[in-house]
Amino acid sequence: MGSEIKVTENVVSCSDNGQHPLVYINLNDGKARCQYCGQVFTLIDPKDSKAEKEAA
Repeated sequence: MGSEIKVTENVVSCSDNGQHPLVYINLNDGKARCQYCGQVFTLIDPKDSKAEKEAA
């Protein structure tokens, strides 16, 4: 199973670096998992993303 990736876009793509077909994943529910590799994508507020970068 994949780890969690935080994203700020409502739609993401996943191909596991070419290991499976390219799929687009809709994050309407705020979180979704790739049907091929199990990678989890979590939608976050862009403001939260900026705060994380500034804290680092």
